[in-house]
Amino acid sequence: MKAFVDKWKMAYPKVTKSLEANPYIFTFYSFPKFIWRSIYSTNLIESFNKNVKKYSKRKKQFPNEDSLDRFLVSQFEIYNQNFSTRCHIGFDQARAELTEMFKQV
Repeated sequence: MKAFVDKWKMAYPKVTKSLEANPYIFTFYSFPKFIWRSIYSTNLIESFNKNVKKYSKRKKQFPNEDSLDRFLVSQFEIYNQNFSTRCHIGFDQARAELTEMFKQV
């Protein structure tokens, strides 16, 4: 990344300063190319948050904080059940490489 910053420092000082402040922003490039899209995309998280926000705004539905907590736990459980068997984009193709990367010593 240092070479990138050095090359573009004069043309894009704000961008390169931001990159220097957060050197881990391109960490996903160290993973197999098949899974880059899944790693840098936040679509699943945003969708889940939108759904929770939509239903939790109905204040009458939750007479107290405990009822809201139970609702959130149920939403997490539903999410986990829906996605427990789903393989994110590219992870099937990168399974062997990821296994090797994270092999425990």
